[in-house]
Amino acid sequence: MQRRKNKSDHWTTETLESGVCRVTFASRLWVLISSDWHWDSVKCDRDRLAADLAEAKRLNAAVLSLGDGFDAMGGKFDPRSNGKHDVRPELQSGNYFDEIVSQCGQWLDPYREQMALVSPGNHESAVRKRQETCLTTRLVERLRVAGSPVRQGGYAGWVLFRAQRGKQTALHRLWYHHGFGGGGGTTRGAGQFAQYLAEVDADTIVAGHVHQRTFIEAHRQRITSSGLCRTRPVHLVRSSTYKRESVTDGWAVEKGIGARPLGGWWLLLRWNSDATELNASFHDRPYEVPDDADSDSDGNAKPRPVRSQPASRKRRPAKSSGKKKRATRNRSASARR
Repeated sequence: MQRRKNKSDHWTTETLESGVCRVTFASRLWVLISSDWHWDSVKCDRDRLAADLAEAKRLNAAVLSLGDGFDAMGGKFDPRSNGKHDVRPELQSGNYFDEIVSQCGQWLDPYREQMALVSPGNHESAVRKRQETCLTTRLVERLRVAGSPVRQGGYAGWVLFRAQRGKQTALHRLWYHHGFGGGGGTTRGAGQFAQYLAEVDADTIVAGHVHQRTFIEAHRQRITSSGLCRTRPVHLVRSSTYKRESVTDGWAVEKGIGARPLGGWWLLLRWNSDATELNASFHDRPYEVPDDADSDSDGNAKPRPVRSQPASRKRRPAKSSGKKKRATRNRSASARR
């Protein structure tokens, strides 16, 4: 069956070991990198989240939810709780955590086939510490029973993207960490990537947690076995949130945090023009890819609209100047002499 325009190939997931998930596809894959949904909070912009998930479904994209999918601060004995003021009315019940998992599973059901990885963040780990239950595990179990390919990750871990076309195989190694510390207005959490770079060797490093949205392209050089110096990019990606904080009152205002951008990043993986490795490009929104563009070069990695090519036109011969005509006549006369 021919792939629809701009859609990802069919993809599958598997767990290689604890904290390592592999996603296999053929030539093209869209990935929605997201974190910090805070789905059960009254401040979650569910319309924005639903729009991104619907776009992922249209593109057959793989969705990564890298921590704090739940807000989960309305339970008993949680020092962060603001009573039930920050809890949606439908979740205000005696079995608060059960309702969170059950209702989120129902809400995600239309998008269950796009969910590739769900991992915990500090909000889920706080519930596990105090209530001895893992909301991430329970959500993943519910989605998988419904037929989802989703896998559970750790607070940090790997996603190994593998493209296979015939006998050719290419890899893109993504390492993620939900995040730590703050994300002030000056650094926006960029300094934490220095620690990540010192610990892991990956093609893409993703973090969330601080509700900032940044992208940095670093480069590393390596020497080949034949003594050639080569450089490769390392993409440093900070995914933001779907939680729309108040800018006039509340905890975020008191801490001087202020407004935060919303949403994640769209990653497009495709073979390069020589079909020797995968190219990775990052986008605010998915863009249309021509039907015959199964491979790409670095020069085409930026988002761009697809424009129809103008019909070919016959070029009119350029008019000769008077000097050229006189020179031609003089040469002809000389030849006759």
